[in-house]
Amino acid sequence: MSKNVYILRESKETGELHLFLANSTEKNECKSQHKSICGQMNIEDKSRTIFSCQPEDRARTQCAKIGRAVCTTCVSHLYMDKI
Repeated sequence: MSKNVYILRESKETGELHLFLANSTEKNECKSQHKSICGQMNIEDKSRTIFSCQPEDRARTQCAKIGRAVCTTCVSHLYMDKI
């Protein structure tokens, strides 16, 4: 059984911060999607990980602490109402 978690990565080329949706597995692994939530960054791009495998509430808190540097399209995903 997997659950959705988030990874925040900073592009080494642009300095932009983007969120990636990932799945946490029973083996405590974190499997990321290929593209960031906004689609502007690939997981293979040269980047550094700011945080990894965080549930939605912790990702929201950490992004709020970082502030406006995080891609607004990516971070807005954390505040969407679940349908």
